[in-house]
Amino acid sequence: MRRVLLHLGLHKTGTTVAQSFLYKNRQLIWPHFSLILPYKTRKTGIADIATRHSIYRLHSTLAEFETGFRALLDPIDFGTRRGLILSEENFAGLRPSRNSAEGYGATPELATTLVEQVTDRLGPVDLTIYLSLRQREDWLRSLWAHDLRRTRLVQDYDEFREALNHLPSPKETADTLQDRLPLVKVQTEWMEDLRKRRFGPGAPFATFLNLPRDKMFKLVAPEPHKARPTDEVLLELLELNRSALDDAALMAQKKALIKRAKDDLVSQS
Repeated sequence: MRRVLLHLGLHKTGTTVAQSFLYKNRQLIWPHFSLILPYKTRKTGIADIATRHSIYRLHSTLAEFETGFRALLDPIDFGTRRGLILSEENFAGLRPSRNSAEGYGATPELATTLVEQVTDRLGPVDLTIYLSLRQREDWLRSLWAHDLRRTRLVQDYDEFREALNHLPSPKETADTLQDRLPLVKVQTEWMEDLRKRRFGPGAPFATFLNLPRDKMFKLVAPEPHKARPTDEVLLELLELNRSALDDAALMAQKKALIKRAKDDLVSQS
């Protein structure tokens, strides 16, 4: 039976590193599994459709996601036995810090659609949904740090945490998904534990691949996890966001600040 792994994030739980592992090892993976990674889901716009549904939660937006994902699957050559590995955190919905009203509320609907379309395309499969998790406090702080860099967020961390305090934790989201899909295996791994394993966030995929021994030794480790900026740098980013700088000047100064911080780390190592 074909094997399928749907990795739906969650955001800020090592997904970029996991996707780096899959991309670097794509030539070893391809004979056994087709790959769907963000370069494809975002180029085709299907990731945007998923995040749009997570905001509006309409029958029409869910139907648009169903149609778009079916169109993504249709041209893929699965041969007679090839399985599927998909990794796209936006298929769980928009990042909760940008969608605080809904959070990951749409994840079960989106996941159900993925499961239905995969089984329609491939027939009976051995299917696993995989969610990488992170302890709530560290997860929220990582979301805050991300938004400080990428947006004009002006909340300090305490204000940010309070604004998102009503949202379920990543673990609670996984539990809700399992309740919605009781016949589907929902696998979870903690980011804190994955950091200790050989391939880091790529480790669950290495296990899932179950490659022959000679090929397993050829797997390449992913790009290392990028360290979060120090508290001092984050506070400087916050002050820049609160300034009267126009958007172009703000982004330029934030990029310069982050580059200086990275250069300092290199010089100290």
